[in-house]
Amino acid sequence: MKYTGLLGKNIGYSKSPKIHNNYYEENNIPFFYELFDIEEKEILNFINNVKNNNIIGFNVTIPYKKVIMKYLEDVVYPADKIGAVNTVVLTESGLIGYNTDYYGFIESLRLNDVNLQGKKALIVGNGGTAMCVNEALWEMEINTIHMISRNPVKAKEEFNSINNFFGLEEEVDFSQYNIIINCTPLGGENYKGVSPIKLENVNKDLILYDLNYSPLKTKFLLEGEALGARILNGELMLKLQAYKAIEIWKQHCLERRE
Repeated sequence: MKYTGLLGKNIGYSKSPKIHNNYYEENNIPFFYELFDIEEKEILNFINNVKNNNIIGFNVTIPYKKVIMKYLEDVVYPADKIGAVNTVVLTESGLIGYNTDYYGFIESLRLNDVNLQGKKALIVGNGGTAMCVNEALWEMEINTIHMISRNPVKAKEEFNSINNFFGLEEEVDFSQYNIIINCTPLGGENYKGVSPIKLENVNKDLILYDLNYSPLKTKFLLEGEALGARILNGELMLKLQAYKAIEIWKQHCLERRE
């Protein structure tokens, strides 16, 4: 049996094992997906034992999407440009990093008929997921991106394409945005009932996208829905990035043997 899985911390809530294992069973793929829920100090040991444990690839989630890069032999576009990895595959030359979140985010908006060309976006958070979303928005020909961050000074150093930055306590006119994307874990399973921002003065065409997928409606989305915004959660993106990761693992593991 070949193993895949999710590397992260406090990820017992994850739906990824069900998504992957159902897909493997339906498509006769000889893989099994499990959770690798470990502390950061344990990552090196995990990496050193990937091959011995028959792990042919794994996904990466909060808080290791940037951390994992120092353990990789190579990073493939657009992960190298983004500066964050969420999918790793074991090849003959070592561990190679990809970013399938990028594909999942763009495709999830396309499938929801969201066109952001010439529009204005607000990203909440400045972690690895925010890096992915930022690059994807420019790919979709967004006109302007602003960011709310706990540390705007640090964010400015990491995101040189962002047009403007706000601190968490700064007053923001939300009515200027066409889409607001929560890239933080706030509101998700480990932070239920918490919203990263206090929404008010939104416009009638606003789209709120919370990349958290459990619960399906976070406080952030519920508040936006009450104000009349269109809401999207991260469940479709999760599935789309998962299927993309499976393609990569199959290519390197199954097709190589044929």
